Amino acid sequence: MTLRRDVLAAIDADRGAFRTRVSALIDEHDIDAVSVPTESDSPAVSAPAASDHPADRTEREAVLVDRVRALDDFPLGLTLTGPAYRDTPVVYVNRWFREWTGYALDELRGRNPRLFQAPDADADARADFREALSTWSTVTVELRNRRRDGTPFASRVSLRPLFGDAGTVTHWIAAQEPEPL
Repeated sequence: MTLRRDVLAAIDADRGAFRTRVSALIDEHDIDAVSVPTESDSPAVSAPAASDHPADRTEREAVLVDRVRALDDFPLGLTLTGPAYRDTPVVYVNRWFREWTGYALDELRGRNPRLFQAPDADADARADFREALSTWSTVTVELRNRRRDGTPFASRVSLRPLFGDAGTVTHWIAAQEPEPL
């Protein structure tokens, strides 16, 4: 399996399995300079970082943000967004992706990830994303996006819905790896 899909599965793992899965993929993918994150079996109660401000953050969202934050230095971009019915607003983007794109977290939070879209974005890839969002399904596409300074970049993006206890999609997680232009 690819690193993208392995990481998406780890983020969506049952509580307690997250650390085991991340440890395994660090070994399997030979990732250096990344420590195995810790996550207790209790709900996330860590204080938000100074740049995290939503006071109404749910316990589930706090757990998901903590998991993505734990993978800040993984060599791929991770984007956690809210539900599609709210225009999939960015909740958290890992540090690696922020550095790669040149955006600060405060510039991204609350905005739709299509802000990365290059003017010449592939219409078929965009249609695949829209279909996945409307059918609550996983999709992988190759996209041509742009950094904050307008520089284009290509990436392979895997998008996965994250379901809540009621069986509805509460969040979406995307993992991106650079591709040659």
